[in-house]
Amino acid sequence: MSYKTIFTAITSFESNKVALEQAAALAESHDAHLEVMCLGVDRSRANYYEAGANAIIMQAAIEEAHNKAEAVRVQTVAWLEKATLRWNASNAVATLADAGRPLTRTARFADLCVVPLPYRDDSHDGDTLILETMLFDAACPTIVVPDTQGQAIPENVVIGWNESSEALRAVRSAMPILSAAKSVHIAIIDPPEHAADRSDPGGALAVMLSRHGVNCDIQVMSRGGAKVSERLQRHVTETNSQMLVMGGYGHSRFREAVLGGATREMLEHAKAPVFMAH
Repeated sequence: MSYKTIFTAITSFESNKVALEQAAALAESHDAHLEVMCLGVDRSRANYYEAGANAIIMQAAIEEAHNKAEAVRVQTVAWLEKATLRWNASNAVATLADAGRPLTRTARFADLCVVPLPYRDDSHDGDTLILETMLFDAACPTIVVPDTQGQAIPENVVIGWNESSEALRAVRSAMPILSAAKSVHIAIIDPPEHAADRSDPGGALAVMLSRHGVNCDIQVMSRGGAKVSERLQRHVTETNSQMLVMGGYGHSRFREAVLGGATREMLEHAKAPVFMAH
């Protein structure tokens, strides 16, 4: 099993370059094809359209988005031409409210998506939309890359395991990466006392991974007063791991947006790439 199509979407070459580098490195290591979408976002106020805006204003906003997308594509192509991999770069333009449509059309046919961390000082308002589109609308497993680029093939990986269907899908989707890793640590934090696997938490997952040739161990930990996201981040550091695999957005997007959640907390403080699936 390997990845054959890797997709990334960028709205700014400079602020999204780390994600592009990670996507290219993954594509090269898996002999995959890299699809890059250079997205120009029309950020005009919605009431321009609702009120029947002057056609000149609307056309100017669309042209600006086209120009931004083309500028990003020119920079991206210049960078990719130096790489030794198969790739193509395309342009797309959409309003912020409708940006998910062109993304979904391409991302849903990819094996893996790579996006920049959406919660950074230089993040664009489209970065969160891109991440959510990949996970929810395209249903594509996604690697979220922080400012510091991770290894294309991480040697040590932590799995944040909580028995959820999202976590299991993330593990299955990450199997090419897990199989290539030297060690995989299954991290279980405060497992329920009355869970079905209370006598052997994580045991069934370890068996599944071992049958794929994955060298893994199980580590059951207490939060110790910290948030689950903080404890997982600490474990990634303690094990010198270069990637965290976990389920994403176990609750609805609305609840996560209003109340927050482990996914957002994890991404806000991520120091290593996070592999997620919903």
